[in-house]
Amino acid sequence: MTNLIVLSFTDEAKAIEASHKLAELESFGDISMFEKVIVKKGANGEFTYLQTQTSDGLHMVSGMALGTLVGAIGGPVGMMVGMLSGTVLGAVVETDYVDFSEDVVRKVTDRLKVGDVAILAEISEDGPAFVDDVVTRLGGNIFRSNVDDVYSDYEDQQVKQFDEEIAEDRKQFKAAVKEDKASIKKRIEQLKEKRRQRIAALKDKAKDRKKARLAQAINKEQAKISDLKESLNKLGN
Repeated sequence: MTNLIVLSFTDEAKAIEASHKLAELESFGDISMFEKVIVKKGANGEFTYLQTQTSDGLHMVSGMALGTLVGAIGGPVGMMVGMLSGTVLGAVVETDYVDFSEDVVRKVTDRLKVGDVAILAEISEDGPAFVDDVVTRLGGNIFRSNVDDVYSDYEDQQVKQFDEEIAEDRKQFKAAVKEDKASIKKRIEQLKEKRRQRIAALKDKAKDRKKARLAQAINKEQAKISDLKESLNKLGN
């Protein structure tokens, strides 16, 4: 199952440790991680980001504006970043094909207090036990939501198929002997890349649909204006 998770901590060091633990879980084959961002809530309710992991790899940053990250990541994490940072319009332009739930964002922001540090991540997991254990031991809180509930185009069958194959390969990875682990890990990374490309293709198609809808709306408005002009001309004559 692919979930959007938010792990929150009052201690930044604990959040960073939890981030390392998630990476460790992935190395063991317990989860697969697609995107990850660590953010901090400021005194005025603004968010800055401390660390991010995207399809390009792990990037360490400190105190930079969250909105600058929107274009670098995709999926529900990217949309969450856009809505938390107040750059939601820009996020919608980048990920117009989504139907992201404002209710999810509201629940997350209500849970986070000033000074809290949170990990926003999209992961594939067989169950909650592994991640929940990390959060519990480090004294944090967790919010979890199924991606399909917040991100409609993840219902695309090909994306679901990649998720299922990645989950199956994780099971094989855990049971494999050392000699086979490298090849299985490579296949998982290849599947994650194909999944990313499929999501990018969905985004492009959605942008085309948006342009078509916009063009249609413009044509309708132009037709109305033309009819109005014609009516005015008749009145003038």
